[in-house]
Amino acid sequence: MEELSIDTAICSDYERLLKESQRALVNWRERSEEVSRFGLEGKGIGDELQKLQAGYATAYHRLEQHGKNCILCQFTIGFAESEPPGSVFISPRRELPA
Repeated sequence: MEELSIDTAICSDYERLLKESQRALVNWRERSEEVSRFGLEGKGIGDELQKLQAGYATAYHRLEQHGKNCILCQFTIGFAESEPPGSVFISPRRELPA
């Protein structure tokens, strides 16, 4: 996987939440690709994918909420009340270093 570093000065909580969100997305995407590639089926597989998806949704929500509520992040990244923070998030096709 290609690595992407964060060169911007952002708070450590945001960086941690960003990495957690990215890891959750990568785990969900890679498992989904395995399931599709090998034709895996069944309730257990469906439950597993749903759990991975929920983990990503939770991690991403925490990241969004932090970006909206952290004064340092708002100053550094330039979040506005009316502007969603979607433009600052890493592409789902890239993975952050551990």
